[in-house]
Amino acid sequence: MQCIIHCRNRTVFLSSFTLFILLLTYILYPWFYIAWLWRKSDINYIDFPVASKQLNNTLINVPAIIHQTWHDTDTIPIDWQQASKSCQSFHPNYEYHLWTDKDARRLIEKEFPCLLSTYDSYSYDIQRADVIRLIALYVYGGIYLDLDIICLKSFDQLRTYKFVLPKTMPVGLSNDFILAAPKHPFLLQVLNDLPKYNRNYLTKYATVMFSTGPMFLTHEASYYRNRFSISVLSEELYGKYTHNSSRSLFRHLKASSWHGNDAAIVKWIYRQRTILFSLSIILFLVIFILIYSIQYYHIIVNLLRKIPSIIKSKLNNQSLKYDKIYSNINLI
Repeated sequence: MQCIIHCRNRTVFLSSFTLFILLLTYILYPWFYIAWLWRKSDINYIDFPVASKQLNNTLINVPAIIHQTWHDTDTIPIDWQQASKSCQSFHPNYEYHLWTDKDARRLIEKEFPCLLSTYDSYSYDIQRADVIRLIALYVYGGIYLDLDIICLKSFDQLRTYKFVLPKTMPVGLSNDFILAAPKHPFLLQVLNDLPKYNRNYLTKYATVMFSTGPMFLTHEASYYRNRFSISVLSEELYGKYTHNSSRSLFRHLKASSWHGNDAAIVKWIYRQRTILFSLSIILFLVIFILIYSIQYYHIIVNLLRKIPSIIKSKLNNQSLKYDKIYSNINLI
């Protein structure tokens, strides 16, 4: 009966630990996989000294259009309106287009009706916002900016490139700024792959990141056959992770309006990754010792019970040995 109880306890521990490892792997594997893919990629960094000057029109690949997205034109937060105006003031000759939800749906119906079912099936509005920026850039070309980005310089020089994304931390590419020539083949690949990656990853943050957001774009760029043609904005020019750099093109309000509690948890896990890894190793060892102890409980207990008698026996043998030596000395 005791053997059955011990086997059952061991099975419970092993099953719980296995489920824990599988859940941890399911949550962490996509992040590590994308990071590994991107580190293997060829990267063409843009890190020139930005100067405001007129460029020869023959060098320009991207039309002078700024794209932004929001639900409607009436509910944009005040600080975001000011950020948007800063970008428009640096580019007075650019066409400006704010894509509302209604505009976005009409554009998809017209240009990519095959994506409409995927677009409607998304669980979160931010996924639809991610998609409409890609479609607008593919159809018209130009520059997409999140509403929480303040422009500090003109980005005319960037228009000599055909496709630009910024480098994000800790790894990969961001999608809050995208510059693209019309009908760029990388965007076509991304749009064609959207239905394939329309999955649920249990939490909002992971689902958005891997279905339409930065990790999805990073994955697509890593597999793009001509990935060296994708230009990557350096951290200093991007300005999100540097402070008071005179070369930064942007200042970021970092609103993260779509982030939930799961995003804070993921970021906390990343910041504490060394400690958490060490704790996981300790937890593994503790569980292993517990399972081993339960499995061999009787053997360990019997061994512990025998230790005093073994010590006593050893002492008696040692005493007899000394007595024998002493008696031999007396005989001499």
